Amino acid sequence: MIRRQNLNPKIILASQSPRRRELLELAVKDFEIKVADIDEKKIEMDILKNQDGDFLAAAKKLVLELSLRKAQEIQKDNQEALVIGADTVVVLNDQILGKPMDEDDAYRMIKILSGNTHRVLTGVSIKFGNLEEQFVSVSKIKFFSWNKQMKREVRAYVASGKAMDKAGAYGIQEEAGLWVKWIKGDYNNIVGLPIAQLNKRLNKLMNKKVN
Repeated sequence: MIRRQNLNPKIILASQSPRRRELLELAVKDFEIKVADIDEKKIEMDILKNQDGDFLAAAKKLVLELSLRKAQEIQKDNQEALVIGADTVVVLNDQILGKPMDEDDAYRMIKILSGNTHRVLTGVSIKFGNLEEQFVSVSKIKFFSWNKQMKREVRAYVASGKAMDKAGAYGIQEEAGLWVKWIKGDYNNIVGLPIAQLNKRLNKLMNKKVN
């Protein structure tokens, strides 16, 4: 739980993700939700087309930039608030799997993840006045190999609509958890917000503001 010292700023989460809201509630009991209007696809294209061959480094840069842009956009009209921006991507080899375009795309994404190891990256940016904190959390996940059982489960999951608003077309906290062979790293990062790291950064920022 963050200690606000003698401060009591308005805290804003620049995300409409219900998973991020639930995770932030573990550390912050009183905050608002505001959604930033930024062109995420253009930012992604600009960063990835200029990447120098290290795709993972480019993906880290992308989630940091997107999270920062979200926080900056909300801070424009909320100068006194502490604003948290976050962005999550799924990386398989040298490609980013974003939110699926339709059910066929969701099915395709999950199928290519099966039997493979992929990474989930979440970039977090915190803006509080002229102070700023940023970090990236990376988790590795391996799915079981594709078989008839997984095929049935994936079809049902996609048909439920749950895949459509998630990077990589799955939520590990849902039925997709049945396909996970192992994970390495922060589970909550895969859900969408590395709350333990964020909690420490929030306290660090509050202490800076006081001092």
